[in-house]
Amino acid sequence: MNCPLLTESNSINHLSNTLHKCHENRVSIYYYVLNGGILLLFVLILGTVLYFCYKKKPLEYELRQKFLREQQYVLSKIKYHKDIHNQHKNEMSNITNLPFINV
Repeated sequence: MNCPLLTESNSINHLSNTLHKCHENRVSIYYYVLNGGILLLFVLILGTVLYFCYKKKPLEYELRQKFLREQQYVLSKIKYHKDIHNQHKNEMSNITNLPFINV
């Protein structure tokens, strides 16, 4: 049994083609919006990271102070070990490193 059709086959084809074009347009718009959103998000994250890296960069004065503190620390350690060495040197004989005894 054939069911009666209320529309012509040409109008069905036309509607199908129109709906297919609308679907393609919607997919392409979603594609551009999604890619644009991802690009914008990437640029915002990159910009934020670069901004905070720039803001956290120490000033010349701070770098100089840090260098001076490190230099003082190294010099104090050198002096400490030199004093320890001199103390042991005075307590030991030069050849055998045995304690020096005054008679």
